[in-house]
Amino acid sequence: MNQLKAYTLAFLLTGFVFTQPSRAAELPSLSAQIKEVVQWFTGKFDNVNQVATNPSVPLITMTNCQVQLDGNSGTGETQNVYLEQQSPVFNRVRFYSFGLGSGAIDLGIRSFINSSSLSGLCDRPVSQRIISQNNLAAAVCSLDLIYEQNRYVGNNAPTGCPTSTGGKVVSSVSIQANSINSLDQIFSSSGQLLVNTPIEFRRIPTVPESSPLAGLVIAGAGLAFLRRRKQARVLMIKSVNSRQS
Repeated sequence: MNQLKAYTLAFLLTGFVFTQPSRAAELPSLSAQIKEVVQWFTGKFDNVNQVATNPSVPLITMTNCQVQLDGNSGTGETQNVYLEQQSPVFNRVRFYSFGLGSGAIDLGIRSFINSSSLSGLCDRPVSQRIISQNNLAAAVCSLDLIYEQNRYVGNNAPTGCPTSTGGKVVSSVSIQANSINSLDQIFSSSGQLLVNTPIEFRRIPTVPESSPLAGLVIAGAGLAFLRRRKQARVLMIKSVNSRQS
């Protein structure tokens, strides 16, 4: 009896081991992760829902789109994104680079030397979304993005990135298919925490454009309705005339 129990336990343990999925097999390649996170990161976002529940948070709209560097055909491994944020408090543009890191996505963030000509870049045709490498600041603020189920998370605490005033910015971010939650903690040169407001961006649904076929269907339905209405009117007139006669 004890021997039967031992065999049964061994069988169950063996089955348990073989049925457990390998996390390494589940984990997408870094190249696939880059493509996915860039797809999630691009588009139009705002924090209207957050402002509705917390009016002290500034309303921010954010538009992100993929761009190319001039003179760089790219290798397919690194994806570049132009970020533009607008609010009553500030306007902010940045260059985001998603590349291969050591077991994680290497996210590099750079500012522009001259951003005056970049406003509305994402509204331009894709062929015109080109960034001059000479317009990128040398300093890069980096953090690693780690893949988790249904999201990518990263932070550069406690070191952060230096500011022009001698302080630092410690950033954390969580990117999902339709949301981006970010927190930039800004410290003064003396270590005092100056800004500590998390922002909850949500994707703005896009209105699909009507296709020519859909337009023809709508137009055809309208003509059919008018034709039936005209026929009904003719029949009504004939009916009235027949009664009068």
